[in-house]
Amino acid sequence: MRKLLFVINPIAGDTDKGLALAEIEQFCSERGWNSQVLKTTGQDDAARIEQAMSDFSPDTVVAGGGDGTVNLVARLLLGKDCRLGVLPLGSANGLATELGISKNVPEALDVLHSGKVVEMDALLVNGEHYCFHLADIGYNAKLIQSFEEEGQRGQLGYARQFLRTMRERPVNRYHIEAGGRRFKQVAVMITFANARRYGTGAVINPKGQMDDGRFEVCIFHPWPRWYLLWLGFLFFIGRLEESRYVKILSVREVQVSSSGPLPLQVDGELLGERREVQVEMAEEKVGVWAPVESGKRRI
Repeated sequence: MRKLLFVINPIAGDTDKGLALAEIEQFCSERGWNSQVLKTTGQDDAARIEQAMSDFSPDTVVAGGGDGTVNLVARLLLGKDCRLGVLPLGSANGLATELGISKNVPEALDVLHSGKVVEMDALLVNGEHYCFHLADIGYNAKLIQSFEEEGQRGQLGYARQFLRTMRERPVNRYHIEAGGRRFKQVAVMITFANARRYGTGAVINPKGQMDDGRFEVCIFHPWPRWYLLWLGFLFFIGRLEESRYVKILSVREVQVSSSGPLPLQVDGELLGERREVQVEMAEEKVGVWAPVESGKRRI
């Protein structure tokens, strides 16, 4: 009998999770699966999940929420004989988008029944923070920081912060050591990409794979304002590597030093401002459920 532990973030996405919980119960009941639900509270969630795993011994732990919830669960499963399921219930569902998991709850649940398991890589940031999707320093992290500080919600608020951050692009000088090379670079943003795309669908890392034992460092040179529309077009058609303002390196580790403190985000979570960032491949992987059709494209 399958045993699934569902870790549900009740405030992810600002929507009522009652319907999703009913669909989870029906899905497991129809298949004769044993299931338990644990709701996060923001207090000692990691310890509570580990205790539930010890008591229940699930074969799969399903993260029901956004990227933060997925990161919380995934890092507890590193190197364990227990798989990760993803139920996208948040406002930011980057990893679910990358894996091709639908926001439709029944369809996402069906992946746990008819999908396949992919051995997903993990990145270790500054020796203590795990990243499964994307981390970056500079422009995108600054955008997230500004959005949260303003306390705004919705697409209009995000668009407002996007335009403001565009005008105040955090251009810095960096010292970069990667792949046995050392070089200096002026950049707007540096992204450390285990995945290929953001939750919006924008492809930042066209040649990336989540299970190849490497990650990509995407360096964005300062671009003229007139170039923004073309850059956005390349983002969404997955041909960003063709831009002369973008350099992409495939590595196993990288060290970045900035001339000034800049915000750093990992899987959507702000970690404050940093001058130095070290990223390396973690030793362990996580087995994650993905749709079978995702095998037609790189994961």
